[in-house]
Amino acid sequence: MNINQTLLKEVQPFLEEYEVQYEEIEHILSEENSFNTRHKGTVGIVESIMRPHGKSHLFRCMQQLGNIEYTIRPLLNNQRDHVVHALLSFLLGIYLNEYFIKKHSGERVNCFQWEIAGLLHDIGYPLEIANRAIITPFFANANQIKQEHGIKNNLGFKVNLIGLEKLSGNKISLNVIQNQLDSWELIIDTKSEYDQMINSGDINHGILGSMILLNIIDAMYEFHNPRRSYDRTEKDEIDWNQQFFESDIIPACSAIFVHALPATCFTKSKIDLIKAPLAFLLKLSDTLQEWGRPSFENPSGYSPSCFDINVNNKAIYFKAKVPDETKKKMSDEISQCLSGSFVHII
Repeated sequence: MNINQTLLKEVQPFLEEYEVQYEEIEHILSEENSFNTRHKGTVGIVESIMRPHGKSHLFRCMQQLGNIEYTIRPLLNNQRDHVVHALLSFLLGIYLNEYFIKKHSGERVNCFQWEIAGLLHDIGYPLEIANRAIITPFFANANQIKQEHGIKNNLGFKVNLIGLEKLSGNKISLNVIQNQLDSWELIIDTKSEYDQMINSGDINHGILGSMILLNIIDAMYEFHNPRRSYDRTEKDEIDWNQQFFESDIIPACSAIFVHALPATCFTKSKIDLIKAPLAFLLKLSDTLQEWGRPSFENPSGYSPSCFDINVNNKAIYFKAKVPDETKKKMSDEISQCLSGSFVHII
């Protein structure tokens, strides 16, 4: 039982459609390679996948995530990897897309949408890490010192994100994402979630990552297609047709927005496989990807040999030789956020 071997074997026929070279993936996942080798290789793969779409610069967000994550790890003992995790989630998502999503809905999630959502869903993590590891502990310590001296008023820090909500043409990113969530029939108020995050100071990497990504890619389209034409608009052999922004980029960023929301956001409506297949695929892949994620506390993480996966009769059987509390955490997250009873963790 080794989930990496299973995934490599099963997704090989589809990798070219997702602009991935089998040899590159096989090399990165080789057990002979160190984690640092896999990390560097992942950043390179993200760059090569995004290059045909004129978005190779986005790899720098992944590079920065990795640099910050490993520099700050001693301050957060349970901080896990999110770089190689992105590649493994992406690979798992290809498998689920081809063998599970397609069986249920009759068609798979668009490959490019999955490239954006699957590979870049955690690029907002540096801000969340900085908040948890530096900002929050700093002010907690300062307030404790004041309290020890009988001073009751607390110091605080409020995030001020300048320009993040503004897109070209006077559009607001939260409204754009809200429209997508409405079409998916998800009862989630994007502005309320954003305002609550800002007011509480509790950073959510999914919310910020989605808005940052949407802002960056919107600027790319504005530069290459300032009229936002729906006709073929080709520059350097890349078509910047506005239709692609609306049909691919907005759904991908919207899926990123919801993937890290707390379970309480889904009490009124869960993510439905048929209505919101991309958001469903991202949440499921992100939740199940538990292997090969080292932390300062657990340097090796769970081995790929502890996991395996199989799709049978439109159900997912996910084998996990891990502590019961880990399996329960995964099961609870899936049942609380996703509609249906498709996943069996055994």
